[in-house]
Amino acid sequence: MTRIKLCGITELDTMDAVNELKPEYIGFVFAKKSKRFLTPETAGELKKRLAPGIQAVGVFVDAPMEQVAELLNKGVIDIAQLHGREDEAYI
Repeated sequence: MTRIKLCGITELDTMDAVNELKPEYIGFVFAKKSKRFLTPETAGELKKRLAPGIQAVGVFVDAPMEQVAELLNKGVIDIAQLHGREDEAYI
């Protein structure tokens, strides 16, 4: 079965379309160099508008392990997607 992730969600207005489309995942980008970068606070507000059954993925590039863990523990994201030089110990 193919699963769909819509990535780079940055605005509350977009959440209505996301919820209507019902992808399995949405992506919040926490890489500061990205034009789609989100603060944890904005991601938290977007997550509150997300329909049940859609999981929020945090996209990270060489982020401190504590930042990823905090967002997972607070429920801002459900899954972490790592795109840096994270080693086995980090993972």
